[in-house]
Amino acid sequence: MGLLAGLTAGILSADAAIADAGAEDSLLNRALQAASARHDDDAARLLRQAHQLDPFDLAPLIALGKLSLRIGAAEEAAEFFRAALAIEGDSREARRGLADAFVDLDRVDDALAVYDILISQDAGDGRAWNGKGQALDLAGRHDEAQAAFRAALAVTPDDPEVLANLELSRSLASAPAESATNTETVTPDTVTLALNAGTTAAGGPVGQPHSVGRDP
Repeated sequence: MGLLAGLTAGILSADAAIADAGAEDSLLNRALQAASARHDDDAARLLRQAHQLDPFDLAPLIALGKLSLRIGAAEEAAEFFRAALAIEGDSREARRGLADAFVDLDRVDDALAVYDILISQDAGDGRAWNGKGQALDLAGRHDEAQAAFRAALAVTPDDPEVLANLELSRSLASAPAESATNTETVTPDTVTLALNAGTTAAGGPVGQPHSVGRDP
């Protein structure tokens, strides 16, 4: 059975009886260890059990969202993060995860709206600035993206992920002018291809692709 098969159906229901908190903590810890070891099926199973023990605990839902993001199941991730926000509307971790899912789904406007909320609440949130930069790059707004990455670096200087994202953004911004014969326009689709393939829209090598760091 696939990792997410059977997870969505019933996993968000609140009909399971709440059991001993210690048992839930044990399940969650084992799940996080399994996820860290890339034993994704075991992690998903344990997280579902932890959620069933306490349907109102955000931790298993957020971990399921992060796990879904890591394996490329952004739609499912968004649902898990929405479920967490339905329980605790001011959860920054769930809100950030939802924004990250929107980036993966190329829902740029939705992602930017969520990142802006996070930044308005805490201008020192480097991860939110980094995510906003990624969303702006997808929209082809590279100057704004680079400003967001610089804001992230002001919070976390020398962060290798942000530095790589800034380098990639600069490459994407300069790609159309690098060759007189290049007639390709940088669009969200070509940016996505660059992120996936590690190339510029013109086909040249760039730094590491954007990454949000989503391991549970």
